[in-house]
Amino acid sequence: MSRPVLRWDHCVVNREQNVERFVQEYLSQKQRSVCLIAGAGFDPRSTTFADLLAKHKVRTDSLLFREERPSAAKKLRDAAEENLQTLAASLPNRRVEALPIFNQHNLLIGGKKAVEIVAQLNLAGYSDLVLDCSALSRGVIFPIARFLLESQTKANVHLIAVDEPGTDDEIVPVMSERASYIVGFRGAARTGVGPEVALLWLPQLVLKQHRAFELIYDMIKPYDVCPILPFPCADPKLPDKLLEDYSTELQLRWEVDARSIVYAHESDPIDLYRSILRLHFARDRVFRENRGSEIVLSPLGSKLLSLGAMLAAIEHNFPVVYVEAVEYRLDLDRLKTRRTSTGPLVHLWLRGEPYDNA
Repeated sequence: MSRPVLRWDHCVVNREQNVERFVQEYLSQKQRSVCLIAGAGFDPRSTTFADLLAKHKVRTDSLLFREERPSAAKKLRDAAEENLQTLAASLPNRRVEALPIFNQHNLLIGGKKAVEIVAQLNLAGYSDLVLDCSALSRGVIFPIARFLLESQTKANVHLIAVDEPGTDDEIVPVMSERASYIVGFRGAARTGVGPEVALLWLPQLVLKQHRAFELIYDMIKPYDVCPILPFPCADPKLPDKLLEDYSTELQLRWEVDARSIVYAHESDPIDLYRSILRLHFARDRVFRENRGSEIVLSPLGSKLLSLGAMLAAIEHNFPVVYVEAVEYRLDLDRLKTRRTSTGPLVHLWLRGEPYDNA
């Protein structure tokens, strides 16, 4: 049996100095016109890529989202304003949009509103569309990425993220009390798949978020669970910490066999993307003539790794269920002290010139 063709099996990925080379040698070309979509929040990583564009004088129009949550601390709002001033210096042709994540009834609206704003742009007028994920939440990143990839323009589509697991760990989300589908990622779970289908849940584990995973589990009621653990990873003890932290769920509630754990490189989203699709094709062969199979993803761990889950979900229409944060807690002073230098940039080229003749 031939191996299934994966859309991003040979994805163009650049890291560290190669990202700067890409900006310097490609995006800075005179014929290039770049549209940057990014976050302008408190996250110190929000200015990294914009600074690089300014350094190499890339002609850029930018759309900057200010995610707003009702419980946001004043210190974080002040940090977001400081970052916005830095972004303003790097991105003179900018448009800043306030983006409420919840409405007055505490219902999620951020992802839908973000796509509506992006849809108003004249995307056909750009050669390259760049989504900087560094300071945006998953509920905003996922629907925008899908919209860009499915748009009818001929523009190249790029994703950018700063690879800093330590910063991800410092930013602790306070989750809401409701699990939900990410906008545009309801998959077949709500479009015709019957209740007898064997649902396989792939939660991307993160420390101390038991309640969030409990809400998701109760919502989808999976047939099987295959947790995703980062390995290799910056903290070599992290997989053991996760196994210990979720020992009760793994052994008693989810009944996970040790052989069912999925390990994926923390800094390589394509590794997780391939692993998810291998599982999908293997289960499809087993369940196709019987009850059918469906994968449900819950990427709550490191942001870079979650992008691999997003690509798999876009390619095969997997549902993505998560719990949105109502606020974030972190010690900004400690984070700035620890963050003596910025982590490496990672660039994923998802559509355009490298694939036109594939």
